[in-house]
Amino acid sequence: MSQEQGADGSHQRNFICDPEESEICSIHKVLKEPLKNRSATGNTLSRFPGEWFSCHPVLTVVLLLLLLVLVLALGVALAVQSAPQVPVTPVTLQCCPYGWVGSNGVCYYLSRDYRSWEQAQERCSELGASLAILKDEAMDLLFRLRGNVDYWIGLRRRGERLHWGDGSSYSSGVPVLGNSQCVYLADDKFRSEMCSNERPYVCSKAQAAL
Repeated sequence: MSQEQGADGSHQRNFICDPEESEICSIHKVLKEPLKNRSATGNTLSRFPGEWFSCHPVLTVVLLLLLLVLVLALGVALAVQSAPQVPVTPVTLQCCPYGWVGSNGVCYYLSRDYRSWEQAQERCSELGASLAILKDEAMDLLFRLRGNVDYWIGLRRRGERLHWGDGSSYSSGVPVLGNSQCVYLADDKFRSEMCSNERPYVCSKAQAAL
């Protein structure tokens, strides 16, 4: 019996700590617990995202929509950046001084004072212009604007031919009546008379860019 008890006692010592061995048991317990805690924490973290999304369906939808918007915005930005750049032509605004009439890039000034052809040319020069050099479309405009007033224009006879003030030859189909040197605007045609006669005049210049 004593031997059996001794055997049983030694066998039980392998599983039960004596008070003297309590310190060793504590060490084994401490070493085992962190492993259990880490395992439990890992399982919790692995389950957390799925549980969070299932518990917050509205926020999940909002987050997905925000992500979709960001992706679309990035795609648009990349498309715009890769698109060929079209050069932008600046728009040039033009205007005429107060009291002048603008048409097709040209400003016209119809005077109220009377001068000879030479004096009218000098006055137009003071205004940064010249006696009017008219294209066909400008002739139509001035014929409408003249009313009952006859105006000197920048057309003058030099020899047998008529020339504008810039030296170009007169080539319009509007007839010029008379054989005098200087030409003025009258009715729906041009007339010529002595340059020393005084009458109102029309100045013209290019419209200034703003």
